[in-house]
Amino acid sequence: MKEDFLHYCWKYQYFKPEELLTSNGESIVVKSAGIHNTNSGPDFLNARLIIGDKEWAGNVEIHINSSDWYKHKHQSDKSYDSVILHVVFKYDAEVLLSDDSVIPTLELNRLIYSEAFDNYQNLLNETDWLACKNSVAKLDQFTVNNWLDRLIIQRLENKVVAIEEVLKQTNGDWERVFYIWLAKYFGFKVNSEAFYQLALNIPFQLYSKYDNLFQIEALLFGQAGLLEKNFVDNYPIALQKEFRFLAKKHQMYKMDGSNWKFLRLRPANFPTIRLSQFARLIWSNKKLFSIVLSAKSVNELVELLETEASDYWSSHFLFDKPSKINKYTKLGVSGKRILLINTVLPFMFAYGKSIDNVNLCDQALKLLEELPSERNNITDHFKLYDIQSSNAFFSQALIELSTNYCKTKNCLNCAIGNQLIKKQ
Repeated sequence: MKEDFLHYCWKYQYFKPEELLTSNGESIVVKSAGIHNTNSGPDFLNARLIIGDKEWAGNVEIHINSSDWYKHKHQSDKSYDSVILHVVFKYDAEVLLSDDSVIPTLELNRLIYSEAFDNYQNLLNETDWLACKNSVAKLDQFTVNNWLDRLIIQRLENKVVAIEEVLKQTNGDWERVFYIWLAKYFGFKVNSEAFYQLALNIPFQLYSKYDNLFQIEALLFGQAGLLEKNFVDNYPIALQKEFRFLAKKHQMYKMDGSNWKFLRLRPANFPTIRLSQFARLIWSNKKLFSIVLSAKSVNELVELLETEASDYWSSHFLFDKPSKINKYTKLGVSGKRILLINTVLPFMFAYGKSIDNVNLCDQALKLLEELPSERNNITDHFKLYDIQSSNAFFSQALIELSTNYCKTKNCLNCAIGNQLIKKQ
């Protein structure tokens, strides 16, 4: 038996339909199982129970054996004096509170469905991260689709929390935080952290002070620490000179250029190309976030993200190293979709929540449904077992499912896992 399975049984009151009795034979009526506590302290908070003829409000603690109370030293922790019921798989010892009063105990041994625990064990023992791979396609679509609908909201809510953290650091400046987040995803995984740090380090107001694209590029390349060599080409020499002037004027401190990764990247994804594309994007759209909020279609948003690296990069991927013609100076369609999925639409959703605009939140969800599905290892793996992803709304939900449920074997908190565990 596993304690997390006992948590599951108590949380959902999933027992055989028999009268609940304490070890002393008193009846138990559960009016509220309480709130599952994943932090320190009792396992379920603010439960409401009728034990015998008396109604109680307090906390519930769960163990495999009742003697685990002493093994975990709860008798020495005052926070456990509020426990009104001890739920255990096996009652092997009487447990006392610090005032020597006996804690009512419910033994679940005879009440748990053995088939349900066996189903849970089978999921845990599956070596594939998609533990339910042989069963999920057979479940009714309503259950699956309803859960995926909830997961996409959960994924967006998690992003809202991350966005709000940066908003606190910028005194609620949505335009600046949008720019920071956009920069992060311009790094496309490999250089996302470097892009993020770069955006944090450059004062946002500088972009509105300079209307010249070359100066914006000098700010970005210089602050990125990529202008530290003795160059031969006129373009990087001019950037270097301009940045030295700007850095002295604004007292800027550049990053270490070694933070940027080039190894095993396609040349079109080199940070040099991405930085030039990013420079043009913010230069041409000083109030990009405000414009984004008024967009009504995916096509409008795709056009807003139209950008291209400077002419120098049509024959270079690195400074001072001429190459064959670079056909990928423009940000591609797939790149724009990644930015829409990870930055633009989460920000639309987050801003809608912050001003209580349900229509804006719904618009973000609607636009996700209009975007094609992402193609990655996760969606490909689900596809092997007949779980098809028809759009970005669906693929984002599958990523959330995989990341926070499947790969952590969190089946007890997954609606799909619940269905399979309860299957008799």
